[in-house]
Amino acid sequence: MGAPEAAAPEGARVQLCTFRVGGEDYAIDIMRVREIIPPQPVTPVPRAPAFVEGVFHLRGEVIPVVDVRRRFGLPIGPPTRRTRFLVVNVARRRIGLVVDEVCEVLRLPRHALRPAPALVADGGPRFFLGVCGGDGRPGGRRGAPARLRLLLDVKALLDPVVPGEAAAARAQAEASRRA
Repeated sequence: MGAPEAAAPEGARVQLCTFRVGGEDYAIDIMRVREIIPPQPVTPVPRAPAFVEGVFHLRGEVIPVVDVRRRFGLPIGPPTRRTRFLVVNVARRRIGLVVDEVCEVLRLPRHALRPAPALVADGGPRFFLGVCGGDGRPGGRRGAPARLRLLLDVKALLDPVVPGEAAAARAQAEASRRA
């Protein structure tokens, strides 16, 4: 999914998978989600980034597991009955994201996605594409006001694990500076 401000046909809709981490709501493009499963036994990987828990087997495929709490610098808590592995597709690979809870699938008009506020986009973590919801109108569970959700750029979130185009460009620029 491109940046939320990208031009789209009138009436275009986007589907987002929403989840919670550390009591906050987040969303990713549903097209990135392969499946949602209960936590699996994980084998640690030496010298992996601190937020990479390790790897697990899923139907014969070895999948790296990223703890989103650790990636965000949040306190780590024990898994609960709602903890899930959100298996996502990134750069032709599958990655498991550990989230506290998977909430719902939202179907929104593309214009409901707003760019991330400047402090988040410029000074904060680079993995926020924008925001959605939070308009106070009913839309959440049981008619509650819709909560504000941060729209994540999964490629950027996993950059050290699955280098994206930005990381490749940075590496290429660094190599040409050294040459």
